[in-house]
This record gives sequence, C-alpha cells and structure tokens, in this order.
Amino acid sequence: MLFHSIYKMNFMKINVWVLTVAMLFLFLPAANSQQTVTGFEAPESVIRAGDKLFVSNIGGATADPMAVDSNGFISELSKEGKLIQRKFQKGVLNAPKGMAIVREVLYVADINRVVGFNIHSGDQVFLIDIPAKMLNDLCRVDDRHLCVSETISGRIMLIDLQDKSIRFLGSIEGANGVTYDEKTGIVYAVGMGVNMTGGKMYMKDLKNTDTVFTMLQASPTGIFDGLEMFDRHHLIASDWISFTSKNGRLLVYDLENHSTAAFTIEAGPADITYDPESHTVYVPQMMQNSLLIQNMKNLRE
Repeated sequence: MLFHSIYKMNFMKINVWVLTVAMLFLFLPAANSQQTVTGFEAPESVIRAGDKLFVSNIGGATADPMAVDSNGFISELSKEGKLIQRKFQKGVLNAPKGMAIVREVLYVADINRVVGFNIHSGDQVFLIDIPAKMLNDLCRVDDRHLCVSETISGRIMLIDLQDKSIRFLGSIEGANGVTYDEKTGIVYAVGMGVNMTGGKMYMKDLKNTDTVFTMLQASPTGIFDGLEMFDRHHLIASDWISFTSKNGRLLVYDLENHSTAAFTIEAGPADITYDPESHTVYVPQMMQNSLLIQNMKNLRE
C-alpha cells in the first residue's frame, strides 16, 4: 500500500508520508527506467491497450487544438514504443485529444465530436456531435458510458454510447483530465483554471443527480492536463506548471491523507496514462513532439 499508513506512538504521532514515498521508489521493480519516442505531431494523449499504445496527434506544423483542419491522426505503437502505424485510424480527425477504450472501440475527443474506431482494423464505427469548442479528455465509466470534458466552457458530460444522449455532470474551470473509479463510482477531474492560469482537483459521485463537483481537500494547484488512478488510494496528474516553464510535473495525490508528492519531468506533459503493473507512466510531450515512457522508480520529488 502507498502513503496511507500512519503509526501512532504514546509520546507522538509520526506521519510517514515522506518515508513511504521513499520506500515506494526503493522497492519498485527496475525495468526500462526512461525512454523517449520521437516523430509525432503535437501528441496530446496516450492510452495503452494490451501490448499496444495509441497516441493522438493534433497534427500540423503549427498545431492548433481548436482548428477543424483534417490533419489530426492517431498513431499505433507497441508497448515498448516501436511504431506500428503512423496513422492508425481510417477516417478524418481534426485535433484529436483524449481517448478511452470500450468494448474493442477506441474513442477519441475531436473538438466538437467524439469518434470511435475499431481497435483492430481502425475502421470508424461511432460518431456523436457535441456542441463544443474544445472537447478534451475522455474516460470509460462502464460498457455503455464515457465521461468527456470541454475545456473552454468547463463542462463535464456523460455520454450514453447506445442512445447517444448526453448528461451534464457539472463544470470546473478549464476542465481537462477526467478519470473514473469503478469501486467507488466517483468521477475525478482536474482543470487548467481561469484562462489556464491554474486549476484544482475535483470529484463527483455519479449517483448524485446534482451538477456539483467538489474540490478535493488540500488540492494542489496546476495547469493540469492528464489524470489517472495511480492505485485505489491515489491519483496521478500531469501539470504544465506554466506554458513557458522549462519543466513540467507529475503529481501523486493521496485521497486519504490529502497530501501531494510532486516529481519534475520535461516541459509540456499532456494527457498521460499509467500502468500500475509495471509502474510505468506514458507522457505525451507536446512541445517536443515526443512520448516519454518513464518508470516511476527513477523519479524523485
């Protein structure tokens, strides 16, 4: 277990947050510590499916995340980072961003629509138009539903894949990364903040019919992009820090102790995915047109 054990003694209380972080990185298995894969065009999101990776590319020499320009694409790679197909999908994409997989279909948010492709053939099998300026992240809820964020309005919505209905869940400033905990039924979300100057972390129980997202206790602040479950008790998020910063961050937030550990990485970390079995985080680096494959063992606060 990570971070959440607190030992009590008769004469004092010792919070073992720092100690357990150190123990985590001491005992994580060593594997490929770091690898950088190049050759993308403004990679925005990455998702792993079995032994494959899919990377969404906004595309273009001067990538515009809101341009309907038909030059976006999804690349297919092996989990080790070897290119299989530069353009995987059979269909037009403009500025694809967040992705999710449901029942052998790869769904991607593409400005004002969500498009689905057969994960084996690349054939387009789904399309829903959504009034929006910049749909951003997607996450799977169950075999029928996806969550999608819209950054400009801050809206977060639930899509029914069968009848294509849309339920408004609520809004946060600069909504971006979303992830879902199947055990608790909670959607977590992060934002980029007002005018992308710094956002927070939020949660919402899907059973509640209100449209309120609650800020997490002692939430860190950041220009957040990707968000994933790190394990049952932690979230991992990517943070640009600022759009001119020389570095980015990965933040691990403890849902029980409300503490945050921050790890420095290269600038421009976009929509990440995390593999808990290998302790590997996959980080699209939009500014470098590359994908970082990083074992968490070698990161330090």
